[in-house]
Amino acid sequence: MIPLKEQEILRQKFAQELVHQVKIDFFTQKELGIYVPGKEPCPTCRPTQELLQELASLTDKISLRLHVLEEEPELARSMGVDRVPAIVLRGRDGVALKFFGFPGGYEFPELVDTIVHLSREEAPVPEEAQRHIRQLKQDVLVRVFVTPTCPYCPQMARAAYGLAMVNPKVHAEVVEVSQFPELSKRYNVRAVPLTVINERVAIPGAIPAKVLAEQIVKVASQTLTRTPTSSGESSPVEGEPKAGGLILP
Repeated sequence: MIPLKEQEILRQKFAQELVHQVKIDFFTQKELGIYVPGKEPCPTCRPTQELLQELASLTDKISLRLHVLEEEPELARSMGVDRVPAIVLRGRDGVALKFFGFPGGYEFPELVDTIVHLSREEAPVPEEAQRHIRQLKQDVLVRVFVTPTCPYCPQMARAAYGLAMVNPKVHAEVVEVSQFPELSKRYNVRAVPLTVINERVAIPGAIPAKVLAEQIVKVASQTLTRTPTSSGESSPVEGEPKAGGLILP
């Protein structure tokens, strides 16, 4: 999955930059040898598992556990996992960052960087954004829709994850929306990144982490009730769901 030359680069990066253990829980589905009516296959589960296994093999600072969603429903529910493939990243402080789908394209370097940030316990957001998000007292779900070909999406994924690292009241998940067409239809996702806060407010485009923190606090306090106008960059959602390639860090 990851070319051997790049594996060595990542091995060196992890050796130099990882400090504490990072736990990865990967949820997949049981492989079916026959077609079962009402049971959709998961074409990206196998490549996602292979990718994570290769990453975990590059350092002893990453521990990987595999779960079959149907066989561990209670664990999945406790981690907020309701679809596959699902990646749950956890550092020493217990904050859980979720990614749904295959982290290909521009999302792969962000996955690697997120592992590093968790290991070092360093939130990748400016101090001003951290000050804003520390004001949050209520639990808030922040869902960022991305695609692997969108160069602006990692900025929003990083912001959501970073704010969750600062304040565990932020529950951040990133969704590779081309792999979940039902979610694309439900949220009317025409361009990415699209950030949805508490199922109430959608923010189109890439915005600074400080602005996202402000919007999260406003939504939680119910002072923001309409979709903000964004001048951030975005990419159209195109094509059929597929695993996609990797853009290596």
